[in-house]
Amino acid sequence: MFHAPTTQGMGAFRTLGELNSCEGDPASHFSFGLGFFFNAWASSVAAGSFTQDVDHRIIPNWGAAALMLKNRNVGETLHDPKKMAISCGIIGMIVVAFLNLTASSVPEALQVTAVKVLVPAANLLVNTVMPVIFWLAAIDAGKKIRLLGDDFRRRRAADYG
Repeated sequence: MFHAPTTQGMGAFRTLGELNSCEGDPASHFSFGLGFFFNAWASSVAAGSFTQDVDHRIIPNWGAAALMLKNRNVGETLHDPKKMAISCGIIGMIVVAFLNLTASSVPEALQVTAVKVLVPAANLLVNTVMPVIFWLAAIDAGKKIRLLGDDFRRRRAADYG
């Protein structure tokens, strides 16, 4: 991590780590949140409930992306709690309103179909596609620091004793 605050709330370590992994790139922050948005959207439409992804992944990353559109200096944007609170508050109002509106617009008969179709599709995205994307990002990060991101995969178990 390139930034670790001196004080943080419980459960914030994962969120801060994911924010730091985007390295201050607004497109990375937006696309990271977007990947989890579809899973949260499917869950809210099908099951009528929000996942933790809304609070921990979508809102913080989209809030950071919105702040960094004009200023990519993370010290003045991402690391400023006041700016992040305002940005994430506005983004959160929009996201939650959209999810509530779409969830309440779906008739009950279609929710049964949504549970059978959308939730498995969203789980496939999160459990299969996203790890591959993270693995490719690890390889790319490894190239930047001249260390293989998938080094443990290349070695045999016998090499570790």
